[in-house]
Amino acid sequence: MTFMFTDIEGSTRLASGLGAEPYRIVLHRHRALIREVLRRYRGAEIETEGDSFFVVFDDAAGAAAAAFEIQTALRGARWPDLGRGNGPIRPRVRMGLHTGEAWPSAGGYATPEVHRTARICAAAHGDQILASAQHAAAAGLRAPSLERLGYFELRGLPGTTELVQLQAPGLPSEFPPPPIRPHRHNLPADLKAPVERPEEYRELDRAFASHRLVTVTGLAGCGKTTLVRAWARGRLQHHGDGVWYCRPGHDFGASLLQALGRPADTLGRPIETAVDHLRHRDALLVLDDVERAHAWAVEKLLRECPGLTILAAGVRPFELPGEAKRSLQLPPVDVAAAMLAGFCEDRGASWSAAECRGLAAAVEGFVPALRALADVTAFGSPKTALRRLRDDPVAVLDAGGRFRAAVDEAVAAISGPARAVLLELAARSDGATVDEVLDLCRQRDGSLEALVELVDVALVVIERPAMEQALYRVPTPLRWLLHGRAEPVQVLPSLARKFVNAVRIDTALVRAR
Repeated sequence: MTFMFTDIEGSTRLASGLGAEPYRIVLHRHRALIREVLRRYRGAEIETEGDSFFVVFDDAAGAAAAAFEIQTALRGARWPDLGRGNGPIRPRVRMGLHTGEAWPSAGGYATPEVHRTARICAAAHGDQILASAQHAAAAGLRAPSLERLGYFELRGLPGTTELVQLQAPGLPSEFPPPPIRPHRHNLPADLKAPVERPEEYRELDRAFASHRLVTVTGLAGCGKTTLVRAWARGRLQHHGDGVWYCRPGHDFGASLLQALGRPADTLGRPIETAVDHLRHRDALLVLDDVERAHAWAVEKLLRECPGLTILAAGVRPFELPGEAKRSLQLPPVDVAAAMLAGFCEDRGASWSAAECRGLAAAVEGFVPALRALADVTAFGSPKTALRRLRDDPVAVLDAGGRFRAAVDEAVAAISGPARAVLLELAARSDGATVDEVLDLCRQRDGSLEALVELVDVALVVIERPAMEQALYRVPTPLRWLLHGRAEPVQVLPSLARKFVNAVRIDTALVRAR
């Protein structure tokens, strides 16, 4: 069924300004015009109260045509000049339309869709016809007969409703935005203000200037989620159809529909339903905690939704055509110090960023190391933690086992050749150029691909000295754990065995270790 609500904008003010009898004349003329149109389009008048109408149609296209004709009739009618010095008094009627399932009940209709229609009407301005996107689809309306206004939260109703403005020649088309809250994003609120990372924000800006898919990669817990959410909040004004945050999980399509505020797909094709919804929209989709298994769905979205851009965060990139990859590099020392101070604040210690600066610099801002240092820093002091770090870095970093667990997890996810290159680079505190990496690995096949893999997962960082070749280096805290300071074999024997078992290493290289 299609429901229609109408009422006169500012009716209370109009009645009090005109007085009882003049207002009665205007009201009755308005009712007569509307009822004349409703008869032609078989609109069933369910209820009339004061200046409002509640009407039901069994045909969505007929309801839309009736709405157009009602507004045209109201504008073209001869209204009385009541001697107020302002000419004829024409009431400005606002209208709301919605199509949905309904069941007759005690002379009315028992369905929340009636309440939705009433809220849509209340959001309209005088002379305006607002409708749900469901009604526009049911009526077969297309541009220029409608203008999409976006998603809005209707008071007392769950989820969101997409509103459109119906338009016809001879009727006004310029109105202020609906006086209700638009639903432009579903980005979760931060429990605390994120540490700003302006250089990473600028890097994402540059990447999206020429790409529709950008992936931010790095170790688990290194701040990817915080980064992509913070950057996405600054993009709300750039995407007319909103910014939507989604953790794909095992069912990408169902998770995406939920993130978009759309009903679950009952036909078992949720990704197709999501694609249909996004096909003609200008939106940013933020995907968090992605895996390679999601690549097919991401490629489908990009191919079939030309206005869609996607920012993804995960341990590894998708490796899709046109993908821009940005591994989360070491943050500047000031940013790292603020992050460490925030970790300490979470533990009840109010150390400032300035007090944490030396400690953050000592671990080069490597976020897993900052997290590992938070306990000893919070319950001691930054100076105490720095002294202990200088005495025995591995013992301090791995006091709770979390740092080692994070490294083990990251190493287990990379290929055998990448493990071999990682172990080689961990022995070089100054890093290596591409040529030196090839030489270190004895020109082993796949060394360059392995190096790219290590950069993608942020186990190796890139340094670009002015006018020189780029250097590829293992972050110092990770190198301490993998290689050690004096006795590398004793530092991490279990991890070293994983390397030896995973790849073929020259006998001379094993002896050197």
